[in-house]
Amino acid sequence: MLNRPIANILYIVILLTLSKISVAASPLPFSAYYDARFQGFKADAEISLIQINDFEYLANSTIKVRLFGAAVSTIRESSQFNWKDDTPQPYQYEYKQSGLGGRSLSVAFDWVNNFAIATVENESVELQLEGNTLDELSMYTFIKQELNKGNNEIIFSVVNRDVVEEYRYETIGEEEVVTEAGIFSAIKVQRIRENSGRLTELWFAKNHDMLLVKLFQRDPDGDEFEITLSFAQLNGEVVKPN
Repeated sequence: MLNRPIANILYIVILLTLSKISVAASPLPFSAYYDARFQGFKADAEISLIQINDFEYLANSTIKVRLFGAAVSTIRESSQFNWKDDTPQPYQYEYKQSGLGGRSLSVAFDWVNNFAIATVENESVELQLEGNTLDELSMYTFIKQELNKGNNEIIFSVVNRDVVEEYRYETIGEEEVVTEAGIFSAIKVQRIRENSGRLTELWFAKNHDMLLVKLFQRDPDGDEFEITLSFAQLNGEVVKPN
């Protein structure tokens, strides 16, 4: 029979092990729908994460800007990534904007040789990768995972069009966010930029695997973009505030 001090030590070790397992949990699949507005126009937004197998995921995002009920511009993004070492490792990213302001971008990641091929409007450039570099969509899964770990400062690299940039986000605090889907307790996150008048703020529901419930962005010229959650399913269940 174990004596009490040894049993207490084993108990603490087990708790720490379970805590690490919980922290390292892979992201849950979801589909989320948002009411949006962009430069005075109404818009619809949808973001989803599909789990293909134990380690492979597909993230999708669609934004439709409407005028008098008709879509005048549609932005579609997709990111295919592997879940490796408790973080997304992208291997293919696609961006396409049709209608007003049409443009396209694709990024193919080669992790064997640590480079990426970014193609912007049919012109390609090779980018060297250091560490685990993300794309503009998989980065949200990374931010959510870092928040689940309790990290208040989140720094990572992203392929932004034809360059690799360092992105930095910090938590601002907790807020109650009112949405069509209900009122959520959320962690507010802000992107930190130097010498820029652009403001980007995000709110993640802390009781729902850090689901994005609101995003607000204001450009230096005053243009604003905002999305707010209207309905979501997380791991096959309807998301309700709690």
